[in-house]
Amino acid sequence: MLVSEDDPPSKRAILTAALTLFARDGVEETNIRSIAAEAGYTNPALFKFFAGKEALALYLFERCYAHCLAALRGALSRTATFSANLHAVVRDFVALVERDPDVFFFVNDNLRRYWPHASAATRRHSMIGEFRTLVEQGRREGCVTRDVSIELQITAITGFFSQLARLHHFGEFDGDLRAQRDDIESMIVKLLA
Repeated sequence: MLVSEDDPPSKRAILTAALTLFARDGVEETNIRSIAAEAGYTNPALFKFFAGKEALALYLFERCYAHCLAALRGALSRTATFSANLHAVVRDFVALVERDPDVFFFVNDNLRRYWPHASAATRRHSMIGEFRTLVEQGRREGCVTRDVSIELQITAITGFFSQLARLHHFGEFDGDLRAQRDDIESMIVKLLA
């Protein structure tokens, strides 16, 4: 969850404003004053919760990453087939990108910057690991080729999702993602076959 009901309203507003600005303008281009103004508070309100912009951005990155990971983990079932799991992953990915486009975009755009500084608890489980589990399942079931390295297959699937979210975020994707879920799933199957 991006913001917690336990968070004071000012902290929730600051997190929401920061995410909007970081996703739209980038972390470097966003300053404390603009975050506070967007949130409807003064600069000291932000410093009440965070040491500065970098601390806020890292905190937000970890929250957003956990949100994305939870969506991915929630889609995967140990008892389902690869095809059913892939279908659920595509469904939940599309829902996440349409419901929270800034969340996925902020994480994707800032992985290199914040992943090395994320807490051990955050780094313990990764979206890459979840995609690895999915691809391994597909290999065991014969739905995914073993003729290509698994690292390349994971790269293909994560890159596909990342670029699709980026195109959607910038309005460069023609059409409704929900209406094209079957095509998205078909493209991933072709990437992995």
